[in-house]
Amino acid sequence: MSLNYVGEKKFYCRGLSLSAKEWGIDGSMPVIALHGWLDNAATFDRIMPHIKDMHILAVDSAGHGLSDFRSPDANYDLFQEIHDVISIAKQMHWDHFSLIGHSRGALIAALVAGAFPRLIRRLLMIDGHISIAGKKHNASRHFVKSVRDEKLFTSSNPTFFTTFEDAVTARANGFLPLEMGAAEVLAKRGVRKCDRGYYWNNDQRLKCSSALRLTGKQIKDFFESIAAPTKMIAASKGVFADTKNNDQQTKKYINPGKYIKNFVEEKIHGGHHLHLESGAKNVASAISQHLGKII
Repeated sequence: MSLNYVGEKKFYCRGLSLSAKEWGIDGSMPVIALHGWLDNAATFDRIMPHIKDMHILAVDSAGHGLSDFRSPDANYDLFQEIHDVISIAKQMHWDHFSLIGHSRGALIAALVAGAFPRLIRRLLMIDGHISIAGKKHNASRHFVKSVRDEKLFTSSNPTFFTTFEDAVTARANGFLPLEMGAAEVLAKRGVRKCDRGYYWNNDQRLKCSSALRLTGKQIKDFFESIAAPTKMIAASKGVFADTKNNDQQTKKYINPGKYIKNFVEEKIHGGHHLHLESGAKNVASAISQHLGKII
């Protein structure tokens, strides 16, 4: 039997209400699933019918989906997300749990696993190589850019569309193209309607540059602290598919496999959102082999 969809679940983390889609049965293997940048918890919907014997919380990160936006005096740096994940686990009374993360969510999951290695049973990353500050990175200039971005995006409005279908099409043809059906799954959770039309309900400040970027040494410290068996699902046509053959890409991204002790990588055919597209069943199989069982 595949995982049952239990319903929406709310968590209160440092003044914010965070939403999650709850799947499975209480008492089964506990898992927290973290989506990518400007996506939402529905990104995992298509793998759920192929998984069993797990209790999964697919969380809308702050500023995404049905979760609250962070307050005006806060920001969206990755370390805020670590606090949220640990808070959710505590509210669930989970002493140990596993993590699934896609893209930005994979980085957050890895940081959690490195910071709290005794809590994490297993780590599954979907197409999530890690961006670092390169050799030519100028921290002061980057900080100034983040300040300017904050001013710009705090006062900016989302793009409005005449129809729901237009919003779906824009996402399908966006910065990371994906199949129309996949975009529609995200849109059903992420698109809102107001008197100006339809819009994606993401905090515009998510587009701001981070104030500081982690260095390779800092990322290495987190990775080397990860004790959980870790699997990376690499998309054959994903954002990072050419990392090994592209000098510029190699300078910008760090390979987790070089530093995580118990690490395996499995390449699966598909694009960056392969878990939400035609590769969903294959991704579910890889997840189940790493975390649990497959049906």
